[in-house]
Amino acid sequence: MQNSFGKALSKFAKEDPTLRVKVDPETKETILSGMGELHLEVYIERMNREYGVECITGQPNVNYKETINKKEKFDFVHKKQTGGSGQYARVIGYIEPLPEEE
Repeated sequence: MQNSFGKALSKFAKEDPTLRVKVDPETKETILSGMGELHLEVYIERMNREYGVECITGQPNVNYKETINKKEKFDFVHKKQTGGSGQYARVIGYIEPLPEEE
């Protein structure tokens, strides 16, 4: 099954330069991108019909690397003098996690 999948993707990528195939190294998903949803659906259907490969389709997964764990305050001053009037800004605030959804 995996062999047929690879053959199909290789053939389709050679046929159509607008169809791009990549494997996300973090999620290990094979991601197809093309000229739109209908374009991709045609290739998914061809894979099923010509190679007997069933595909699971959907939005690609996203790995979130960082998250806010607790409320944190910040106070930042930006000063830049490059001739003329220069730049000055002060930003004060806090960032906190959203409440848990149920």
